[in-house]
Amino acid sequence: MSDIQLETNFEQYLLSSYSIDQSDLYRLLDDLTGAFDTSIESYIQKRHSALQKEGKKNVVIYDIIQKEIKTRRFLGPDLSVRQIRRAIYG
Repeated sequence: MSDIQLETNFEQYLLSSYSIDQSDLYRLLDDLTGAFDTSIESYIQKRHSALQKEGKKNVVIYDIIQKEIKTRRFLGPDLSVRQIRRAIYG
């Protein structure tokens, strides 16, 4: 089971509000936690790898990542191609 601990009343509220069982609730919470705990560097590295596997070239990948970052939860300054390369290669 999940490492997430919910207060009992809140857990019951979620279970009754969304008509899911306890295992589905904790699986959903694990998925959400994983999605929102990702650092921008980690996201860039994972996304770069995924796009490379699709056969895309780095020039295209950098453009895609620049655009995607603007739509994700990583609100902050826009990243340059150089900053994206640094996140990937160090």
